Amino acid sequence: MCPQKPMTAPVCAPGFGLPNPIQYYPQQLPPLAPSESEKEAYEQGIKAGKREAENKENPYPAGSERAKAYEHGYLDGQKIRFADMF
Repeated sequence: MCPQKPMTAPVCAPGFGLPNPIQYYPQQLPPLAPSESEKEAYEQGIKAGKREAENKENPYPAGSERAKAYEHGYLDGQKIRFADMF
């Protein structure tokens, strides 16, 4: 078999006006601010965690951002409840 020779020289992504995929970005992107509905879901979760409600009471669709906010609030509410015991 005969090795193939490239017809043209390879061109890097920046040569096409595309971002360099190997480029290092020293700054992290700023976190997105939570929406008002996510804040409300978090606060509901805190209240549920403080009153020993079961986690099954999450009123938001599974996998949604509001459901995640509620779960985080629930866990934080449990931490507050347990800290108040001691």
